[in-house]
Amino acid sequence: MEKLTPMMKQYFDVKNNYPDALLFYRLGDFYELFYEDAKLVSLECDLVLTSRGAGNDQKAPMCGVPHHAVTPYIQKLIGRGYKVAIVEQMEDPALAKGIVKRDVIRIITPGTVMDENADEKSEVYIAAVEDDITGYAIAACEMASGKTVLRRIEHSRFELIQYCLKNNIREIVFHSQVKERVLNRIREIPNLMISFCDEHKIDDYYIPLIEHVQRESLLTAYGRLINYLQSTQFKTLMHLQRAEIDDVQTYCELDYSTITNLELLVPLRPNGKNLTLFSYLDRCKSAMGSRLLRSWIEKPLTQITDIQYRQNQVKALVEDFLLRDQLIQHCKGVYDLQRICAKIAFRSATPQDMIRLMRSLRQIALIKNSLLTSPSFGWVEKIETLGSLLSLLENRLAEDVPATAKEGGIFLDGYNELLDHYRDVTTGGNRWLLEFENKEKERTGIKNLKVGFNRVFGYYIEISKGSMGLVKDEFGYVRKQTLTNAERYICEELKSKEDELLHAKERAIRLEEELFNDLIIEVAEYLPKIQMLASFSANVDALSSLAQVSSQSGFVLPTFKEERSIHIEESKHPLLASSQLKHEVISNSLEMKEQDIVFVLTGPNMGGKSTYMRQIALTAIMAQMGCYVLAKRAVLPIFDRIFTRMGASDDILGGKSTFMVEMNEANAALQKASESSLILFDEIGRGTSTYDGMALAQAIIEYIATITKAKTIFSTHYHELTALADSLPGVSNVFVQVFEKDEDITFLYRVKRGKADKSYGINVARLAHLPDAVIHRAKDLLKQLESRRRVVQQSMDVVEILHIPKHLEDIQKILDAISIDTITPLQALTLLDELKEKSRGAK
Repeated sequence: MEKLTPMMKQYFDVKNNYPDALLFYRLGDFYELFYEDAKLVSLECDLVLTSRGAGNDQKAPMCGVPHHAVTPYIQKLIGRGYKVAIVEQMEDPALAKGIVKRDVIRIITPGTVMDENADEKSEVYIAAVEDDITGYAIAACEMASGKTVLRRIEHSRFELIQYCLKNNIREIVFHSQVKERVLNRIREIPNLMISFCDEHKIDDYYIPLIEHVQRESLLTAYGRLINYLQSTQFKTLMHLQRAEIDDVQTYCELDYSTITNLELLVPLRPNGKNLTLFSYLDRCKSAMGSRLLRSWIEKPLTQITDIQYRQNQVKALVEDFLLRDQLIQHCKGVYDLQRICAKIAFRSATPQDMIRLMRSLRQIALIKNSLLTSPSFGWVEKIETLGSLLSLLENRLAEDVPATAKEGGIFLDGYNELLDHYRDVTTGGNRWLLEFENKEKERTGIKNLKVGFNRVFGYYIEISKGSMGLVKDEFGYVRKQTLTNAERYICEELKSKEDELLHAKERAIRLEEELFNDLIIEVAEYLPKIQMLASFSANVDALSSLAQVSSQSGFVLPTFKEERSIHIEESKHPLLASSQLKHEVISNSLEMKEQDIVFVLTGPNMGGKSTYMRQIALTAIMAQMGCYVLAKRAVLPIFDRIFTRMGASDDILGGKSTFMVEMNEANAALQKASESSLILFDEIGRGTSTYDGMALAQAIIEYIATITKAKTIFSTHYHELTALADSLPGVSNVFVQVFEKDEDITFLYRVKRGKADKSYGINVARLAHLPDAVIHRAKDLLKQLESRRRVVQQSMDVVEILHIPKHLEDIQKILDAISIDTITPLQALTLLDELKEKSRGAK
């Protein structure tokens, strides 16, 4: 260390405090990385690795990026799971004595990204988890908007992993004494960083944000999260919003598997161009609206009053296309206020961010005025559009502002007298320079004489080589620099004026920086109200998007009733109907009466079974979002949960086969579904031997029909299972139609009551042009196998004897998880209260 240069000593003083982070070290206009950090980043980001003198004739490996272009590099590193520490100059280099002071101002981790989030339509969360013996308390925050959500889940590592995957948790914060078995399971989640924080005391500043929270474990998790965030951001988190308690009673819960299987947000094939429900519905004009719409898809409503409230607003915009068009145009002019609020809170907002805020406030005022004409939006009268803040910004800021505060030209003339004075000197100086140049041309007779400026020499007189013979001693010119084609000079008159001009310009820029920082502090007082306006604007944008979709031909407003029956008439898969398919998309209906529980769906591969099931699920989700659906008529119950098992994807990372994944997803449905749920199972049991698979499939159908009683569509190739409709109440058969002629088949894609008489597998193989020898041999084998086909034997004994009520299973799990030696009296009382609550709920 003694042999290092002062700058490198300073670097190691900082680096030693953050050994696990990549240090982006600010030197002038660049962020530089040194030693191992430089080697790693040069490889990850494809940068040139150079070196810098480190003292004692040693070279330090180095790479760097311009400070104004650093974001894409940080995005790439964060995306690959690295932690980045930003080191800034803590004083003006022009005023510093000796080496400029530098220190870390922020640590960026996968869970604390703001500007670094490459996808503006997605939300990235960081969560703190607290184990309270009977469950996991979770506090999750999206740093870019300040949105904070509290949730308590079952004491199950599977549930914790599902929560992290579903909510895009990129970083999870534990107490340092967390059990290793929990960490080992969490480490299996890709792209998830694990961090630790032991402090959980909540600062007084944040108390108003959680004063409605009662459960101690949620408060502990929230405190741990806040302390970790403050330790990485080095600031009070002024943009955090009031903590929301995630109430699963208010929305239809879709687990991660269902969201994935139905391709609600992301295509199953990452590189594919398949539509998702989100990409289909997203006609939003702002990123805020898109993010809100995404959350509506993930959480369809379950309270009939909430659904009808949203439906009425969508209906009003469908029927009034002029109003809808006005709103769409206004929403185009609204910027991402949630992200701007975060930047204001962190004092990192730019002049252009302030202009975006100003323009957004103008458009939001217009949105409110437009909606006041509609009876369905009477609530907008209460919206405060912050006219005072708009006036403040309009009276101070120039419309055409620079990218950073260090460039000047931010404020209007007349706002600040001292700033006006400096500008007058600068403007007058420009006139003086022009007059000086003309005067020198006339005095010297050198017509190509020019007055220029650079940062090294300041102002100078430039004369081309061809006119050098015209320069005389009496001109008073002193040679300063020789170029290939010209010579540069200075003179006493020009240097004396230079001091005045340069100081005026520097002082003007410095003053504007101070005034702009004051403006950010002033605007920060409005943050809670700006966030409310952001929410209002996003809501209108998302409603307009649903209205655009709903206004299309063939869409109808669904209705709901308390009966557990489904009536969907001539519906179509909305994503297929919107795509450019070679064949017409066939409409289908679904009629499930109160007593209907399981529909066993049979038919050939490629016949449309999976499409039909997805179509039903999407119709239910869109309906409970408050959107119209693509059908002639739709009368639905309200589903509290939707479970699906579709596709055949292995969980390679987790070491699980297709069949194991299938069983896990089936188990989640059987354990958690209620009579108000919807289950869609596609060929359960195909991942094992025929008899095993058939036995499991039959047992699952029996369990659903007698115990769970959730509305279920169960597609299968085990035609023997259709016999259950004859002996098991609540089970019926439906099938997809096929037209067969001379062993050639045509898929009709129609779903009808009844059962398919065969699978048509060999016919489909013929369509795939398998060799004729294979086709003929398969037909012979099929005849042999069908001659000794197993007859399904239905027995209710297993279901009736072995079924343990769900609430008793939950209570048993809780009791098994308790360690009598470590539980505290307070925890014991809390536990007893929870067990009583579960017992009451079951009754």
